[in-house]
Amino acid sequence: MKNSKQTTLDLNGPILSFTSNPVGVATTGVISGTGSGIVTFTGIATATFNTIGTVTNPASNTGYVTYRWYEVGVGALSDSTYVTGTATTTLTLSNLITPSDNKRTFYLTADYVPSAYGLPGVAVTVGSARSTGNAILEPISSGIATVTVYPLLEVVAQPTSSSAVLNNNTTFSVNAGLTDNDFSNDLIYQWYWDGVPVNDGTITTYETVNTTTTTTTFQTINETRFRTVTSSSQRSENRTYTSDGSVTLDPSSYDVIVRVASGSGGNGGGDNGGPGGAGGAGRFGRFFYQGGGRTLSWRIGRRGGDGRSGGGGTGGPAGTGGADGGRGGDAGNWSGAGGGGGGATIVYDSTVGRQTIIAAGGSGGGGGSWNRGGSNGSIAGGFGGGPINLASRGADGQSAGQDGGGGGASGGGSAPVGGGGSSGADNQRGGTGGGQTFGAYDSGKMTFPFDGTENFGDGYVNIEWKWTETTTRQEPYTETVTVPVITTTTTTQSVPRNTTLSGTNTPTLTVRSDAVGVNTVRCLVSSATAGNSPILTDIVQFNSVSSADQYNIQVETIGVVNLATISSINLFNGSYEFTIAAGDVNTGRVTNFYSFYAPDRDIAVEMDLYGGKGSDVGSYRGGEGGFSRVRFTMLRNTEYVIAGLTPSINTPFVYRKGQLIACVGSGGNAGASGNGGAGGGVGVSGQNGFNMGAGSGGVAYRAGTLLTNGIFGSLYFNTTASRLVYPDDSRAFFESGGRTLSCTKGVYWRGQGIDPCGDVGTTQFRLSDGTVVENTGSITRGFKTGYNIMETAGAAQAGSPGGNGGYGATGGSGGNAGGGGGGSGYTDGSVTVVTTTLGGSTGNARVILRRVG
Repeated sequence: MKNSKQTTLDLNGPILSFTSNPVGVATTGVISGTGSGIVTFTGIATATFNTIGTVTNPASNTGYVTYRWYEVGVGALSDSTYVTGTATTTLTLSNLITPSDNKRTFYLTADYVPSAYGLPGVAVTVGSARSTGNAILEPISSGIATVTVYPLLEVVAQPTSSSAVLNNNTTFSVNAGLTDNDFSNDLIYQWYWDGVPVNDGTITTYETVNTTTTTTTFQTINETRFRTVTSSSQRSENRTYTSDGSVTLDPSSYDVIVRVASGSGGNGGGDNGGPGGAGGAGRFGRFFYQGGGRTLSWRIGRRGGDGRSGGGGTGGPAGTGGADGGRGGDAGNWSGAGGGGGGATIVYDSTVGRQTIIAAGGSGGGGGSWNRGGSNGSIAGGFGGGPINLASRGADGQSAGQDGGGGGASGGGSAPVGGGGSSGADNQRGGTGGGQTFGAYDSGKMTFPFDGTENFGDGYVNIEWKWTETTTRQEPYTETVTVPVITTTTTTQSVPRNTTLSGTNTPTLTVRSDAVGVNTVRCLVSSATAGNSPILTDIVQFNSVSSADQYNIQVETIGVVNLATISSINLFNGSYEFTIAAGDVNTGRVTNFYSFYAPDRDIAVEMDLYGGKGSDVGSYRGGEGGFSRVRFTMLRNTEYVIAGLTPSINTPFVYRKGQLIACVGSGGNAGASGNGGAGGGVGVSGQNGFNMGAGSGGVAYRAGTLLTNGIFGSLYFNTTASRLVYPDDSRAFFESGGRTLSCTKGVYWRGQGIDPCGDVGTTQFRLSDGTVVENTGSITRGFKTGYNIMETAGAAQAGSPGGNGGYGATGGSGGNAGGGGGGSGYTDGSVTVVTTTLGGSTGNARVILRRVG
């Protein structure tokens, strides 16, 4: 053949095949976070060559096999935190989560990479072994291996304590399940009674009962008692004061006598052959003063100073605030100077706030002159009656140029005021004594029976008074009395107590007892499938009591007509369940709302909220609804409303009057290629849907942060585009979910100008158009019907087989092939959240109400 050339390339490549295919592996996963749940898949492929017949120059297998792991529905894998070995024969998956990682499928592909020219660095000659091309039908895929993630056992709602009247039933329930509904429910229940597992039947125990008998008799005894004895005695006091001071008299004081003396005048100075005049005497008086509690203060007047050769005597001081005597006049040369006037003594009564007695002092004597004597000072004048307010200082005596200074006048308190004495003349006359000064007293506060003795020397005050002293004491005495004598006799006996149990191997235990007592209750839940089995529930109490307490609740079931269905329940007898009820639209007997209130008193209650499960599509399942247990106090005659327990919404919204206090989210619907996301409990975001094109879960708002403007979910407008949307609200488009309102707006009440969060007063329930529901109670209300934006679910993508989102505080988004996202839960912060979970509700929406304590 022309132009033919020899080559070392064998165009017949090898044949690839898997000698080891990956096989399915099972493990126990985790609910969230990190932890166990590890699986490993292994696959091995080989390249072989056709060896049929005799091969002169066999191909050299100098190529190699490459690997890549794939996940069905996802595509090629790359190494990451929890996925390793994606380009090797061994794939390792870790931190597998139930239920989302269950039934994931994987396979391995193999590809042959040839070496066209033999081994690197080795020369190839004609007739030697030849290299080959690509493998036939490469790449090849292994068989498909499935990872099985066993579910975990979880207790969604714990049992709660319960009371029952004797011989009446009460129940204890546990809500438990597997984390993955793809596994059959193999749960086994075993209830424990006082810590011991029990079976259906009657348990007889014996209670020790103490019976007390009381007998009362009477006896006479002498009993020592005490009485208060009051006695009075007459006391008296007599005190003399020679310096300034004060005294407070007892309120019972009487026969008060005040004696007042002022200072006398000083003597005049002498000269040769001319003696000085004598100082005048101070005034003394005795007064009968008013009794009663009062404070008397005084200023003592002093004797005036004596004159001397040349210099006059100083005036007598009257003490602080008093009236001093005048100074004696001076004399020239060696002649005698005048004596100083005496100071006035003053008594001040703090009760009336003024001076009440002024005793004037004596005037000073005149000074002597050459062979001429000075005249005597005047004696203070008598007391004048009438109100007084001040005292005056005495006038000074006149000074003489040569001989005989005049005497100083005393301090006084009433006109005429004495003047100072005049001076003498050399060798002709001595100085004259000071003039007379009058005292004074307040005749409105005392009487003045004695204007007596003159006083020589310093002044003084003497007070004499009487008062009544009262004392009390406890005095014992004996009284004959009749007293009861109580005798108590206690009899102890053993009394049987029969307790009947049923449902000991079911989720609900029923209990009845014929005697008073307290027992502990709990349940052991186990599963052969779950890796964390078994689980013990909380310990709660059963309390059997002799009579029922009243915990009355009035329930008004309201539809579309003006009459409600009224139910009266007593929570003492057990819990009450609000459900989605089948109704007759033609008669109006559909349930749009449950309005309920406590008519008698405030009641502490516990409420379980179950969101509705999303709908299934084929083998794909709708997401579980959210679950929460909350506690709050129902206020007496205050409206509480449960909305959303309808087939269209299928998740509860709980209101106190117009305020949304709690809600949970419903699960998203399954799509054609994936499960729906679970709804969130109070404060929990909804879960995203599963698989390609899934919707996102609703985002949870922090407590108390929802606004009074909201967003309708896109699903709300799928059937009717022209729905009512207020200007302050909006609507979502495409697949997006919406957001509910913190307070209801309504239709009728909005037209009345009522604020969304405001009360509507003490009234009956009104329908959206304002029609009164006639048999509802007149209580404090605020719920406004007709517009509150519970319609928050997002719609599946138009024309796609995706699932719709769930309802809730914020709705889940719809999918375009995968499942819809779950709705979120919310609280305004006024309730206590006991338990809240993502998912946990596997049926329709419902609410269970029970009392606490």
